[in-house]
Amino acid sequence: LICTLAGAQVLKDQKADVGGLASGLEVPPKVAAARRDAAGGPLGGPSTVLTQAGGPVVEHWIKAEPVSWDIVPTGRDAMMKKKVKGRTKFPAYAYRAYSAGFAEPLGPATIPGPTIECQVGDRVVVHFQNKLDAPVTIHPHGIQYSVDMDGAYKGKYTDPGGFVQKNETFDYVWEAVEGTQGNWIYHDHGPMDPLPLYKGLFGPLLVRDPSEPRPAREFHCGFHSFQPVATGIDRVFWCINGHAFAGNTPTFRAAVGDDVAFYLYAIDDEFHTFHIHGHRWTPQAGGPVVDNVTLGPGDSLTARFREDNPGRWLYHCHVFSHLHQGMTGWYVVE
Repeated sequence: LICTLAGAQVLKDQKADVGGLASGLEVPPKVAAARRDAAGGPLGGPSTVLTQAGGPVVEHWIKAEPVSWDIVPTGRDAMMKKKVKGRTKFPAYAYRAYSAGFAEPLGPATIPGPTIECQVGDRVVVHFQNKLDAPVTIHPHGIQYSVDMDGAYKGKYTDPGGFVQKNETFDYVWEAVEGTQGNWIYHDHGPMDPLPLYKGLFGPLLVRDPSEPRPAREFHCGFHSFQPVATGIDRVFWCINGHAFAGNTPTFRAAVGDDVAFYLYAIDDEFHTFHIHGHRWTPQAGGPVVDNVTLGPGDSLTARFREDNPGRWLYHCHVFSHLHQGMTGWYVVE
């Protein structure tokens, strides 16, 4: 069983009706009061408990939308040169980036969602709008925020940012204070958690250190799975960035001499590893050189190295059942 924070129980191997489960949820008191006060405007605003004054403001406009998602768009496993049989499309949830004021989309809704990027010293404002049939949120890792900007459901203690209903808008305000630099993630943490996350509501959050040179090549690489509870398909797909099997997962490209950074994270119930053939690096925290690292649920780290080895390489999860059920891809070095 998966027990959601809202108390509903669903079987992991059977599709869950997220909208139906959400229909009977009681609106928390603070959320109801904020809705009355907002009178059609956004539920959130500048936080009253900020850890630093001023700083450049970086704004993002993001919606959560329904999307028809194909896990294996080519229909094939390019490593094994064989067809992937059965259904691979399902009704997913995805974050989508928009121009200022939600004027127009900047591209399609994607899994993972758009990268929320800033640098140390910035104040980040994420204007979030929910277009789904269940309350969802954006909860960040790593960056600094006050309790009302947490984006998490807490039962009767829930702040408005933890219960954003359909067609409502909430403005999250976070701060990239010193010490938050690094590769992080964001994801839904609303009352239907973890089901909306399983259906695609997660993405990368990158806080840059302005004193550090930027890599020449940067690759965000999210390890996760699509389970029957989210897809209604009677099999599990082990995925990287929303897709399964080489030729569908990202093909990353670099050239000899490039400063390369892989921004890695895991976001499901499992432990994964990142292994890249023919390459190795020194961990950010120091220690011996590695070529395979473990990522637990919600973990993120960076693998950075100077490219010196041309060829077509595999990168993958070294949990072998994950590897052979989709969690692998190509890394091509010219």
